[in-house]
Amino acid sequence: MLAGLAAGLLTWLIARAWPDLPVERATVASVAFIPIWTLLALALVTWRRHAQPGSGRRRLFAIHRGLGGALALAAMLIFGSGVGAVLDRALARWQVVHAAASEVPSVDAQPLDAVLAGLLAAQPALVRSELSIHPAGPDHPWIEVVYFGPTREPVRVDFDPITGAKVAEGRGPLWVVRDLHRHLLTQPLIGEAVLGLLGVALALILCTGLATRRDWLRNLARRRRPAGPLAMRMHQWVGFFTLPAALVWAWSGALLGLTLVVVPIVGGGAYGGDRVALMRDVLATDRPPLVDTAVERPNLQRALAARCPVVDAHLADAEVHQLRVRHPGLASGTVRVDLEGDGLLERGSFTRGADGALRDCRALPAAGPGLQAFMASIVLHYGEWGPAWLVDLAYVLLGAGLVALSWLGGVLLARRRERDGEARAAERLRRWLAGLGYGLPLAIATLLLLSRVPALARAESLALRMFVAVLVLALLLARTFSRAPALLHGALVVLLAAVPIAGWLVAGVAPGPVEVVLVVLAVALVGLRRRPVAPA
Repeated sequence: MLAGLAAGLLTWLIARAWPDLPVERATVASVAFIPIWTLLALALVTWRRHAQPGSGRRRLFAIHRGLGGALALAAMLIFGSGVGAVLDRALARWQVVHAAASEVPSVDAQPLDAVLAGLLAAQPALVRSELSIHPAGPDHPWIEVVYFGPTREPVRVDFDPITGAKVAEGRGPLWVVRDLHRHLLTQPLIGEAVLGLLGVALALILCTGLATRRDWLRNLARRRRPAGPLAMRMHQWVGFFTLPAALVWAWSGALLGLTLVVVPIVGGGAYGGDRVALMRDVLATDRPPLVDTAVERPNLQRALAARCPVVDAHLADAEVHQLRVRHPGLASGTVRVDLEGDGLLERGSFTRGADGALRDCRALPAAGPGLQAFMASIVLHYGEWGPAWLVDLAYVLLGAGLVALSWLGGVLLARRRERDGEARAAERLRRWLAGLGYGLPLAIATLLLLSRVPALARAESLALRMFVAVLVLALLLARTFSRAPALLHGALVVLLAAVPIAGWLVAGVAPGPVEVVLVVLAVALVGLRRRPVAPA
């Protein structure tokens, strides 16, 4: 906590004194806040006057073992749900069992204006709200509209990209895992703050892991088999190769989660507390007050065609990602068009008001290094860059590796407790590890199975209840029965094999690459045999 206070003060000084524009001062300070916090915490832990040689490393090891052991289950949940969030995006089309358009027209030929007119006619209250319209593309051959309903819950509606007719309403079942990763299925302000603090703690665990042994880095490169249990060597190997990605995700996740802390610090230092100007300059968020005067409804196709010089100069090949329509049909209305390319910095947007005047025009390649670093950290965290299939595959594999890293850390802690005479505590931890290690994949597999039943594929409340029920049941079984891991293992095999069968028999979906992967995973689990681990 002392390091956090000092990091906040240093971040405010950077935002105040950095020799550049306010937006650069704010973004440089934002990106630096969490790394400064981490480094200060490590320095305060290791620094002692007249300390004996090696005492700093021993204190770092104590932090790694104590904090890592306390948060092993939380790390498994965060990294595992992160894998599910990536799968939700990667399997967006696979989760849809309704008939999708075989050929997707170009954006300028899609009935975006007809979709907006139909929504406003069905729900007049949307003129005082904000809608996000995603044009159809190869990965999602439908026009996707997202807005907040009367209860402030997001509502998703899909439309045919050719006729503009409504196709379906509701999100695919994997939305549960994505929201678990983003705000723990609670209120965003609470869940994001908790995840932000966990991100700082995970960054400390990852950095202190380098100090667990003085010679483990040399042992990684040696040909001879080093001393130590297999679980320890696997933990070190996985940690070594996943450390860069894990550290980037932990720092960027903490930055996204601690918005309530970061924004007042950098906004006060760079903008004198003007949060509206900060949001406008950094995130292109311009929300003028409501002017309840009816005007002509915005023409979306005309707004798409009327680009701006900066976007044309730097993002000529970028595609339309989404349109944010605010107060459609009112004098305070705006239309913001977001553009994205394959590159990490290929982002931009332009905004037009209800009168057609250009309000904002920006392209990230033309921005300063501070804003580029800030936006790049967000893009890296979400994985929305590069070839989609390659990035999604890399993120899934790295996320699964971090789940294994957390699980191995818990196993090592349980072994140490057993060696120290705490047999009951060690057994309790092993059961929790087994419950969560099987429960989360079982819950995700249950959501995949729901997506194969057309009548249940968009039942959001059912997906949430099923996910929570399966996860809690797995944890209870693991805590209660000694043979629970074997039962959960068999249940996971059955569920993975049932997904392709249910899709074929119930929805008439021909098996594809996803079904092949699920069958391969089921077969691999069937052939999996436990191997004895070398004694400590």
